[in-house]
Amino acid sequence: MSDQILTGKSAAYRAASEALHRDPLADRQAARFRKLWECGFADLIRADFYGLLALPEGASGNLLDAGCGTGIEAANLRRLAPGLKIHGVDVSSVTLAGAVARPDADNAVFYQATLERLPFADSVFDYIASHEVIEHVEDPSVVLREFARVLKPGGVCAIATPNGASWWLEHLRQRVKRVLGRRGAPIGEDHTRPPSFWQREFDRAGFVVERQIFDGAAIEFQMLVAPAEWMPILSRLLEPLRSVPVVNLVLCDRVKFRLLKQGRATEPATPISPCCPICHMALSESDGAALCGDGHRFARNRHGLIDFTAIAPEIDVEASALPVASSDIAAPIHRSVRSRRWRRRALVVTSAGYAGLLLLLLPLGLIVGTFYQPFREQRRS
Repeated sequence: MSDQILTGKSAAYRAASEALHRDPLADRQAARFRKLWECGFADLIRADFYGLLALPEGASGNLLDAGCGTGIEAANLRRLAPGLKIHGVDVSSVTLAGAVARPDADNAVFYQATLERLPFADSVFDYIASHEVIEHVEDPSVVLREFARVLKPGGVCAIATPNGASWWLEHLRQRVKRVLGRRGAPIGEDHTRPPSFWQREFDRAGFVVERQIFDGAAIEFQMLVAPAEWMPILSRLLEPLRSVPVVNLVLCDRVKFRLLKQGRATEPATPISPCCPICHMALSESDGAALCGDGHRFARNRHGLIDFTAIAPEIDVEASALPVASSDIAAPIHRSVRSRRWRRRALVVTSAGYAGLLLLLLPLGLIVGTFYQPFREQRRS
């Protein structure tokens, strides 16, 4: 089977991701995410994720931030465990520009590569953290096998992803599309799947699920439909329901897993150097590019990071580092913008039934919240 880097598939993923991150609606999306931070919801969700990693005091070794984006997880993990060496990987040079510019991620190194083809040798990482990324890949099973390959025996992998079993309207729509055999682009549209799917794929990749938690109760409704000023109250009324079986399955829009690779690590942590993602041979510098023993050559992007998503030409290395600009990529951007605008309008119209479900659950949330309040527990910790 042809390698996806050699066939250009990885480069197509890169182009799709970078086009998405240049989307003119990005500022509007960022404004919605600011709501989460203002009421402490984002802090709670990330605290849940870091809690799954359960980094010991004085943790050391190597951690892979798989789908690092602008480097926020790398910065937070550095504060939690200063002794860790963090390696961030993302397919988009647009987000990586923000990551390399962060002054609070100075203990991290970043690489441009797809998760399907990581530029690392076998069994080198002690931890892997992947926060809401794996739902964007075309085939999660390929990515999970790659995670298992680079993780040491006994290593821990924490994965957060949308809960495809929830009754949120967009998740229902995607389940219907999957039944009909229709799927969106590999990057830019969440391929939400139920926890049962992930359990099966984790087992196939050789992972043991040590813990599973649900959170983000009706978070999509609060971000996309409900008025922003309702979020501080709604989140505290609904989030306690994450602890109620069955209710959490249909109400919570996020699910998180702590995975363990079977076996026991015997070798101490050692410095990691990137290798060829195709043949896993060592790399050497050649005219500003990286070259492996098999002749696979990778150029650097304009931020100085090696671009492992495509084979570089022998000439004009600088040109290969420039962002792609063509009508073939620009056209899908505009179609995506229109599509999401119409989808948002449809969500607003059809959210009445979902809002009715939330009204029925509010009294239960109020009762459960007197005994268990995640926001209160987070402040204590």
